[in-house]
Amino acid sequence: MPTTAANHCGEHRELPACGNWSQRAAQHVWVVSATGAVLLVAFAAWENRVSQPMVPLRLFRDRAFAIGNATTFLMSGAIFAGAYLVAEEFQFARGYSPLSTGVRLLPFFAMPMVISPLAGALSDRSGRRPVMVTGLALLSGGFIWVALKGSLTTSWIELTLALLVSGTGISMALPTVPTAVLNAVAPQEMGKASGINYMAQRLGGVFAIAISTAVFAANGHLGTPASVTDGFKPALAACAGLALLATLSAIAITSRTREPIPEPSAHELSIAD
Repeated sequence: MPTTAANHCGEHRELPACGNWSQRAAQHVWVVSATGAVLLVAFAAWENRVSQPMVPLRLFRDRAFAIGNATTFLMSGAIFAGAYLVAEEFQFARGYSPLSTGVRLLPFFAMPMVISPLAGALSDRSGRRPVMVTGLALLSGGFIWVALKGSLTTSWIELTLALLVSGTGISMALPTVPTAVLNAVAPQEMGKASGINYMAQRLGGVFAIAISTAVFAANGHLGTPASVTDGFKPALAACAGLALLATLSAIAITSRTREPIPEPSAHELSIAD
């Protein structure tokens, strides 16, 4: 959402224009999202034709690589959009300052510093898929908890506990999903594979924030605390849906198949050299 309009509605919650602005913003989101999808398809078609592709589409013939990037897309979208919505709820509906909001979000954001190194070591022993699936399931469960219980009468402590569950899940998924993607390609392809995975993260965040904003605007607006919560709950439920889809896709990630990804062409190798 545009910062200036959001700030204006946050300071003048009684203005009915805030609701109208949210509806117009939702329409713009769908138009821009559709345009972006068309351009993405056009980019893929172009990359499939050129001799020196930035994104070699042949890499997606490997199941682990393709599904791993889809998982990254969905996981990153759920994380970024969920964090955005919770920060909005805490400030516009509950009236917390930005600093107070940040403190209450620490269990969500700080857990990776503690859990991620342990999750990475555990995945080396037990395999990455169990750690990925468990982490993404926890992320989904925490978001579902907040979406169901996120009313203005619910204590911020309960919401923080739910975010702690999600933060623990993020900590388990963040180090393992990208590793699964990179392990699906040959060593000389890791640079491009890493770039593709990073692109999936960014696109997932943009996509999910756009969709969750449209869901928010369809169900609420920034006019009053109650209307903010009315939009927040279904919007966060949409984020939980993305996290659930990421969980299902992580289940389908397998070890690298015996048949290797087709080697890059001689022309591509000469460019790399």
